[in-house]
Amino acid sequence: MSDRTPFLHIDRRGDGPDVLFLHGLDSDSSVWGPTVDLLAGDHRCVSIDLPGHGQSPSPDDPAAYGREAVLDDIDELITDSTRPTTLVGHSLGGYLGMAHVLTRPSVLSGLVLVSTGPGFRDQAARESWNERVEASAPKYGVTSTAAGIALHIDSMVIDRLQEIDIPVALVVGSDDRAFLGANDYMERKLPNVTRTTVEGARHYVMKSNPETVADAVRSITNQLQ
Repeated sequence: MSDRTPFLHIDRRGDGPDVLFLHGLDSDSSVWGPTVDLLAGDHRCVSIDLPGHGQSPSPDDPAAYGREAVLDDIDELITDSTRPTTLVGHSLGGYLGMAHVLTRPSVLSGLVLVSTGPGFRDQAARESWNERVEASAPKYGVTSTAAGIALHIDSMVIDRLQEIDIPVALVVGSDDRAFLGANDYMERKLPNVTRTTVEGARHYVMKSNPETVADAVRSITNQLQ
């Protein structure tokens, strides 16, 4: 994993297999703290604040929050790695991980998708999602411009799920009703997938059950050694 520093805030801990952590829309890299605590003894854990979140800058240019721009930022962290890299993403972070695999093949070696969905095939559903994101930006603590990072511009990810042939581990809470159906769908469509449903957990599984997320990461990195 590259030691070059893009404009994003980065936290690096530990040594071992490379693991990159991406948070969701309404959080920052600190949300991974309990999981990283469990992994940093034998993994190289890199957590970033996405643009407009946490300690990363908040550019005024909406283009900085577009999918390709953010994936380019992620590239700065992983394309120089000589070892397999596993991306662990929560919600938006997991969606970005899938988009990265589909648009940049052979870079990432494994995915752990925590409380994640693949987007929407139906245009009306995408528009409804985008309206909710824009309306909720103040509640999420991000600017309306920064909330653009979570807008769905197309159905690319959900349409191409079957092309993601690297190992994928799904982790979802049994009470995360907004994402249970999405995980059912991904479990059917992804060709190399395992799933853990955490009883009683909700959207922030890595907060309530960090050991389950850490186990999912190990299940992937052990396959890659």
